[in-house]
Amino acid sequence: MLVRSSPYTLTSETGILSSRELGERLLDELTAHLRETVPDSATPLDFLQIQFVDISAADEFLCKLLMRIASGELGTRYVFIQGANESIRETFEAVLKLRDLAALCVDGESRCILGVLKTPMREALEVMLAARQGTSAELAQRLDKNINIACNRLNALQKMGLVCRTRDGSVQGGGRQYYYESII
Repeated sequence: MLVRSSPYTLTSETGILSSRELGERLLDELTAHLRETVPDSATPLDFLQIQFVDISAADEFLCKLLMRIASGELGTRYVFIQGANESIRETFEAVLKLRDLAALCVDGESRCILGVLKTPMREALEVMLAARQGTSAELAQRLDKNINIACNRLNALQKMGLVCRTRDGSVQGGGRQYYYESII
């Protein structure tokens, strides 16, 4: 079962995160922090104390962190954005699109997907966000697609760090069935 880790609060004396150098330092700190968390965990990146993030810093820490998650370097540790103001969300949206990446963002009770996610993948993710968890068979039924399509979409979303594959079980007649959870 996926657990939510304590938020990682980003801070700055000025409320601004700017420059590649700062982004590199943040990436190192975030990576070290995530390695300390338990597997199958989602860590909120809290931006409540930040007013502005420039493109260079965002590219350096957010995009590279998401690429490390997608590569499997951090195992089953995931991140999502919370407390980001509109300006920060727009910056993240821009850099994620440049890198062909996506991230989940929470603002109170609302959730959004930032970056690039093709329509079929977005539909599958939205179903998972609404359901919170499920199997590929359940997703296939909700999407009115065959199970192979649902499996492929869930595997891709899991590799992107947007859902977590938490356990597997056997199915009647043989084979395995995985369970997936939304990271938010």
